[in-house]
Amino acid sequence: MSPSLQNQKIFLPGILLKLFLFAMMIPALIWSAERHSCSTFMINQNDTLLVGPNLDDYIDVSGLAVINPRGISKHSITWDDFKSVFGRSKPKLNWTSKYASLTNNMFGKEFPDGGMNEAGLYIGEMTMFATKYPKDESLAEIYHHLWMQYILDQYRPVDEVIADLNKVIPSGHCLWHFFVADRSGNSAVIEFIDGQTIVHAGKDMPVKALCNRSYKRELDSLRLYEGFGGTRAINLADTSVDRRFAWAYKMIADAQVNKPASLVSHSFSILNPLDLGNNKWSVVCDLKNSRMYFHTYLSRKMKWVDLKYFDLSGNSPAMVFDIHTDVSNNVTKSFIPYTEEMQAEYVLKAWEPIDTGFIWNLIFKPVMIRRLREYISDFKKI
Repeated sequence: MSPSLQNQKIFLPGILLKLFLFAMMIPALIWSAERHSCSTFMINQNDTLLVGPNLDDYIDVSGLAVINPRGISKHSITWDDFKSVFGRSKPKLNWTSKYASLTNNMFGKEFPDGGMNEAGLYIGEMTMFATKYPKDESLAEIYHHLWMQYILDQYRPVDEVIADLNKVIPSGHCLWHFFVADRSGNSAVIEFIDGQTIVHAGKDMPVKALCNRSYKRELDSLRLYEGFGGTRAINLADTSVDRRFAWAYKMIADAQVNKPASLVSHSFSILNPLDLGNNKWSVVCDLKNSRMYFHTYLSRKMKWVDLKYFDLSGNSPAMVFDIHTDVSNNVTKSFIPYTEEMQAEYVLKAWEPIDTGFIWNLIFKPVMIRRLREYISDFKKI
């Protein structure tokens, strides 16, 4: 037998195995892609700086608002660690949280979908189908939920977040890009396209909003409209195609002209039309006053919590509040200490409605659930 035929016989089973595993993961990839109508914007006016994200999904979503204290020793986990049935596959990145934070978490403590820290830094995710995370052995990787917590733990201004991309990048199954803002009014969009890290900030980010297409593509579309070089009027009633980025631009601009009495209320009036029918929670973060306002699809009563009312030093445990609790107004005193038992409970709640396909329901889901549960067990106060 010729060497070429021998190589084919050896190589072919590997290809078939990869194709089989990819086919088995299609439901999981579809689940990631379905979360496609999240939106985020920023308003900076009259010494008030607000960031408003919508989290949208097609499955039932549980969740917690989490107070994460500073001074806690942590370590990384990567997407490869979750995929490996036999254990962790890469060296850990270790850090100690410099800043306390307030986050909204679907998959338990340390795995937020977004939030802000006590220094006034915000980060949040939105689906973008064009995402392809870099594969660079010179860079440390962190599972994408945990990467956002790492950013909140470590950094104050947006510039520091951007600089850290030369050392640490996210990895994971969700196709995400990220909106980042800080208390001084700086903001950035962080994207990963074709394995390259792309950042829009400063003059490259003229519109302080982000939805589910790449930022460049959104800007290109916006140039068709009045006020941004084009002739078309932006019509909030026209829902024939997804025009949320243009709507956000118009509503932010209108706020600058009309100067609403309550920017918080106006921010929720922006988030409302950006919901295409699958909203699970809406949040407005006041970065200068460390306050978060929110409501959810199971409780539309407005709630708020003030980060500065908590002991953030790590002498007290992390504190949590179930975001769907049917109460209103100030919920600061409704937070309770977080426990490892609660981690197990909320990780299971998050994964129960997720279908990753027959094989991966048997193999992948149990590994994800177990490792998400176990992750916080060896954290400690420094």
